[in-house]
Amino acid sequence: MAAFVGSVWQESTSESGMQQGPPATIGDAQAELDTSGIVGSMDASAASTDAAGSNKILIYGVTTPGTYRHAAIGTAATALAQAAMAVGLTSEIYGTTDATNVADRTKFTAAALAKDGAVILISNDGEPFGYPATQEIQNLIDYVQNGGALLILHCTPDCYGGAASGPILGHPASLPFHMLIGSTWLGHPGNVAPATCTTMGTHPSVAGLAPTFNLTDEIYTYSYLGRDIQVVMTCTSSTDPNTVRVSSFYREQGQGRIFTASLGHPDISWTMPMDPKLPNSRLVQDHVIPALLWAMRR
Repeated sequence: MAAFVGSVWQESTSESGMQQGPPATIGDAQAELDTSGIVGSMDASAASTDAAGSNKILIYGVTTPGTYRHAAIGTAATALAQAAMAVGLTSEIYGTTDATNVADRTKFTAAALAKDGAVILISNDGEPFGYPATQEIQNLIDYVQNGGALLILHCTPDCYGGAASGPILGHPASLPFHMLIGSTWLGHPGNVAPATCTTMGTHPSVAGLAPTFNLTDEIYTYSYLGRDIQVVMTCTSSTDPNTVRVSSFYREQGQGRIFTASLGHPDISWTMPMDPKLPNSRLVQDHVIPALLWAMRR
């Protein structure tokens, strides 16, 4: 059987041989989070999404002033939009430049989200929908519940109460937000350093990746990981070679799908193979875009 120590992943199988998702954890102790508000309103007034038919995706890169803003956000958004175009998708990009780095609640109304085939939250930090954003977060929950696709990339799990931005902004954590995405960011011990990543299973997000590859990046830890997440990639930093950590995973909620990929701190990782020796180690084309198409049921 497997166990979690912090966000350390030790692979397990059930008696039937199926891989089991990890338990929720707070530090080293298992914990349950309040699930109130996470299932979506599902009332008659909630706009239904046309995610099954829309080719439009929203790439949203807003960070709150005073929190960390990754230099790679612009490069990442451009690379994602170009790769999305190659598979027949159109992109609306917002918040990826200094001029547009302002929370825009209008992107997260029920009506606006209903037009999006997918939402990609890229390297957000702080409170990217504004504060308290109770309605915007609920709209996002409803969007996924009704069939929307949601991608969480790099440090977005630090939003709304993560270990870095939470103390800076001083607001209570949004449990509905973290329950939806299935994680809460804790840290990156060792910072940017050589690491080794290994894929798990045959999920479309890893089917085209090299089974094992070397890279230089941050390897994240989490204070909370949802019990129902399915891990598709783990990584080990050279600064802590005996610890295997969760890197990419997915979960489903209602009719929708959520995928999280934590790699992507260096600018070059969005435009070149993460492992220079392996051409099939591209973060965007070999990992994120297949995950996007899976989440959109394409």
